Amino acid sequence: MKYRITIAIMAIAAMMACSRAFDPDIRTGSHPHLTDGRPEVLISAIAYMDATNQPVIDVDLDIVYGSLIYRESGGVFQGGVTIVTDVFLVIDESNDEYRRVDQRRDTVEVSRRNASITDSGDSFSHSERIPVDPGMYMVIVQVTDHNSNQNTRRRTNVTVLDPGSSSPNLTHIKVFGADSVDREYEMPLTTYTIPGQVDTVTFEFQVTRPPDAGPLAVRMRLIQIDADTMPPRPMSGVTPTTGSLQYRGINYNRTEILEQQERILEQETGTITIEYRTARPPRGAYRFEVEVADRGGQGDVILYKARDFSSMSKNFPNLLTPGELAKPLVYLMRRSEFRDIMAIEDQDSLKHAIDRFWLSNIGDKEQASRVIRKYYERVEEANKQFSNFKEGWMTDMGMVYVLFGPPWYVERSLDTMVWFYGYNRSDPRRVFYFRRTRVASDTRPFEHYILIRHSEYHSVEYEQIQRWLSGTILTRPI
Repeated sequence: MKYRITIAIMAIAAMMACSRAFDPDIRTGSHPHLTDGRPEVLISAIAYMDATNQPVIDVDLDIVYGSLIYRESGGVFQGGVTIVTDVFLVIDESNDEYRRVDQRRDTVEVSRRNASITDSGDSFSHSERIPVDPGMYMVIVQVTDHNSNQNTRRRTNVTVLDPGSSSPNLTHIKVFGADSVDREYEMPLTTYTIPGQVDTVTFEFQVTRPPDAGPLAVRMRLIQIDADTMPPRPMSGVTPTTGSLQYRGINYNRTEILEQQERILEQETGTITIEYRTARPPRGAYRFEVEVADRGGQGDVILYKARDFSSMSKNFPNLLTPGELAKPLVYLMRRSEFRDIMAIEDQDSLKHAIDRFWLSNIGDKEQASRVIRKYYERVEEANKQFSNFKEGWMTDMGMVYVLFGPPWYVERSLDTMVWFYGYNRSDPRRVFYFRRTRVASDTRPFEHYILIRHSEYHSVEYEQIQRWLSGTILTRPI
């Protein structure tokens, strides 16, 4: 039964995680595709020009350590993957006509003496630079776990520009992050979410300017997108109204320009690589966009590319600091109690306050430790499964998942998802309805579900909170 439950909830996550920017000029980065027992793989494939001005496809992968299977021998945990990268030229997409132009096969071995690697949310990177001719390509990457023989496939399409074109061109935007510990190292960022260890973000792209072209203006902007970053309302509260930000989730029509630069290309010709470096912004949803205008900026915008991303808590999807551990307690605390604990600024004092909260309710230290571990495991699982423009635990699905765990089974229709926590379909206390607030579109790539709240949820929500606070959640989960 547990295995079937896991599969069901992973399927939900996959449906939500497959959301992407439908506008081909706007990339969102890769989103988690969680499939039980298979490697978790995040991919980025971008067409670029190398140092000799020849077109290439840069393929970057992130593979999550904890998604692999390990064998333990003499205290050493050993795992590994085989990575096969296939590149196909698209001859006729409507008739599924493709021609393979390249295949790469690599093996990566992983070995650690610490058992924590088996559950680690960290990832290791793998990159390929594949020379190609101009055209449209399909890139397929298959990652096979050595110990389980299970594999994951990822597919993406890439348009490779002609460096000899008589018209200006603009590549998609690469994103790199400088490690807060080793600032000299910049890692390629494949995901929508900027990893917590990054404190400086670099956006890199290329503009090609033919010798006979006039001056071009390259305009770069960092924009914040209005998005809901608050924890959800109680289950028995009022469902957000259709015009509210909580209902919409993210509003691409409301933005604020945080930074902007302009560069005039007047003397440079050929392929020009441009970097834009900025500090990691505070929590929220963002877009970095590039426009190229002719006649030195006096003419029309002729080219446009953008890269959306989010900035979340430092250790996302994990919770390590007292500040990160305190916020999810909003589901268990009275409003005044939560306000008081969040007002504590000293991190040591905050940690002691969190410990006092758990021990004062549960009493037994060993039992409290088990409950705490279970609670924050739920929070981190929700982060991995339901995150979009904000942390997964802060979504309505995340709230229900943290309090009640994975649903027993799920039903999905066009704009509704129903989670069942019992066999009696008519019991309103064990059935939760989620409404998709708007179908994903060019301007809104994320699917966003809200819980249809009901007064009858008050008692079941209260009872579930008491199970957590008393420790009986360990023996009576619902």
